[in-house]
Amino acid sequence: MSAPEPRIFTEKTATYHLCREASRLYLVLRHRRRVEGREHVPARGGALLVANHQSFLDIPLIASATRRHVAFVARRTLAETPWLAFVMRECGAVLIDRGAADRAAMREMVRHLEAGDLVSIFPEGTRSLDGGLGEFKGGALLAARRAGVPIVPTAIRGAHRVWPRGRSRPGPGRLALRFLPPVDPAAEDAIGLVRRGIEAALGDGEA
Repeated sequence: MSAPEPRIFTEKTATYHLCREASRLYLVLRHRRRVEGREHVPARGGALLVANHQSFLDIPLIASATRRHVAFVARRTLAETPWLAFVMRECGAVLIDRGAADRAAMREMVRHLEAGDLVSIFPEGTRSLDGGLGEFKGGALLAARRAGVPIVPTAIRGAHRVWPRGRSRPGPGRLALRFLPPVDPAAEDAIGLVRRGIEAALGDGEA
């Protein structure tokens, strides 16, 4: 007997709202977080937010930058920590097995998008070692094409400097996030357009 499909919800739960507000206050007060290009995120309907991955602060940054619910794609091993498992379940995260073709996770992403949700994915698959942009995997484009939704390139700046891999906690520094104009997933070299847009927005990496 097959396992039941995970619950799909597109509205903020109490847990999501609490985590988002706490993150927003911390990021604004501690890191003077700046957000640009909010007008590029659709006010309603599904869209895929494709972002570079610099640190553990990336998910709070994106969640705090939009008033809509965002389903984050995260590696399944994070759910081995009980409190993180609870938060991700209550916030509607999509858990994926990194390094494998996870068809169930792909179906779940498409279900979120078809239900009108925002889904955020880090196509590099892991945090950057040096703050630079790594290779993009093709799953993001496939999900957007199957659901027929736009891709919103999302550039995160300063997070690697504030909390690089290997450090146990974030340090001081400013953070910035920029949403870029949507890309049609049916466009020729769509994922290349997304990657080049993010790379250009990163510039020198200063926030």
